[in-house]
Amino acid sequence: MRITALQPQANNPDRVNVFVDEHFLLGANALIVLRLGLRIGQELLPVQLEELQREEALQQAIDRAMNYLSFRPRSREEVRLYLRRKETPLELIDAVLERLQQLDLINDRAFAEFWVGTREKFSPRGTRLLKNELRMKGVERTIADEMLDDQQDEERAMRAGRKKALTLIRLARMDYATFSQRLGSFLQRRGFSYEVTKRSVKMLWEELRDENVDADDY
Repeated sequence: MRITALQPQANNPDRVNVFVDEHFLLGANALIVLRLGLRIGQELLPVQLEELQREEALQQAIDRAMNYLSFRPRSREEVRLYLRRKETPLELIDAVLERLQQLDLINDRAFAEFWVGTREKFSPRGTRLLKNELRMKGVERTIADEMLDDQQDEERAMRAGRKKALTLIRLARMDYATFSQRLGSFLQRRGFSYEVTKRSVKMLWEELRDENVDADDY
């Protein structure tokens, strides 16, 4: 097989169409063609063709993973599962993950910081539930344990429950028993312990009831 043409693709100049013996062989990333030193007139040996195909398959898998990462940070395990769903050959997946890790595009500690930070901002949850979520994403237990402890759970519970509590306390004829049952269930679903939930419910009731009474006076 002799390379007879190397033509940039019309709709993607970063890719090159490789022709051998006047026939289209395959499309490949231009950097791979350059790295392998392919040129017109060169005899393409079977071992070189195999390397070209392997490098192209690897680059396609990397591009697919990078597109997946463009929406939000992902854990290493999330990327692995995504590539498997896309039927990426198993022998390529570890190579893709290694390349992405070298580029610092996957980093489970940074991912865990992102995940916890997002939860804290938009949907506060208890330490127990946060750790479970991180483990489900494939983050090692040691990273989750280093990052999270239950010392701030009461503060998280107050933030998590305030909006729900305000809605409940404004309902007509809302009593403490009903408020406690409904808000308590909400907080426990968010992963807060019984004791943290009990204290937070009581504090929110006292704080918001007084505010609501004062507002009703006007």
